[in-house]
Amino acid sequence: MRMKFALIIFVVAAIILGSLPAAAAPKIINRIICRVNSEIITQMQFEREQQKLREDLSQRYSGAELDTKVRQQSADLLRSMIDEDLLVQKAKDQNINVETDIIKQLDQIRQSNHLNSLQDLEKEVEQQGMVWEDFQDRLRRQLLVQQVIEREVGSRISITRDESRKYFEAHRDQFNSAAGQRLGEIFVATNDKRTAAEAEKRAQDALAELKGGTKWEEVLKKYSDNTANGPQGDIGFVKEGTMAPAVAAAVAKLDVNEYSDVVKVSSGCMILKVLEVRTAGTPKFDEVEPQVSELLYNQQMQVALRKYLGELRLQSYIQLAPGYIDTGAVKGESVSPVEIEE
Repeated sequence: MRMKFALIIFVVAAIILGSLPAAAAPKIINRIICRVNSEIITQMQFEREQQKLREDLSQRYSGAELDTKVRQQSADLLRSMIDEDLLVQKAKDQNINVETDIIKQLDQIRQSNHLNSLQDLEKEVEQQGMVWEDFQDRLRRQLLVQQVIEREVGSRISITRDESRKYFEAHRDQFNSAAGQRLGEIFVATNDKRTAAEAEKRAQDALAELKGGTKWEEVLKKYSDNTANGPQGDIGFVKEGTMAPAVAAAVAKLDVNEYSDVVKVSSGCMILKVLEVRTAGTPKFDEVEPQVSELLYNQQMQVALRKYLGELRLQSYIQLAPGYIDTGAVKGESVSPVEIEE
């Protein structure tokens, strides 16, 4: 089983592309379809992102529904690529340096995939058909984009408690919930490199460290094969009555912040931690205030980011090849056709 590398997931994932370069596609004419100031976007880059988009969507859809979803989301694909170029250029204008962060992030990826060195990570990346330099550059661009968004947009958004309370009072039904628990997990998989017995031994070692006083976050980082859900291993809210019997039995008597013994499942072993317990009905505001604040923050972020990107467009020079459309274009933006180049 090929391992997958967990990279940064931005709040604005719907706007900024966060995927790694896809494996080599059939050879096409590599013409320029867009210029963003001094940067270019080629047809090969665009079609590579289209291919990656289809691969991602095919995990949830198929047939005619898949074709429809690809067509709908492809409409904003060039916009997203232009957005990213504009933000990376802004980062360079501000002399933002993320080289130290790249090393830290690569090391986190190495640890989460239980590799001994960055050289081992490089080998694994190349075995998956990616170029190591491209892998690092993809990460560099993501970090630059994140820094600009945090500095120029996120830092200017402030959600007050009164705003959150007013929203909650006006949208109470939105926060109705069934009884259940929000769970975190430390997951140890069985695969072609680890037998079921070895997975159970590793999970028991993790449990022993927890009982010995080691923090959940540290044990998860060291042992879990799934580190994409944050330091708590948050797998989300599970409604009462929908859990697998083994899971339901393991967490039935746990209070918040307590963890289970090792639970065996078909794909490996897990240790579960109760992060939150919910009763049926509408919760009190104090119980969901962080959730409400996050929702409002994300709503304002989407609007503010699009406005900021519009401002960047007005300060930029963008050329498009005939037949291509930037759905993020704003009135007054300098846009002109670009000649097709082989």
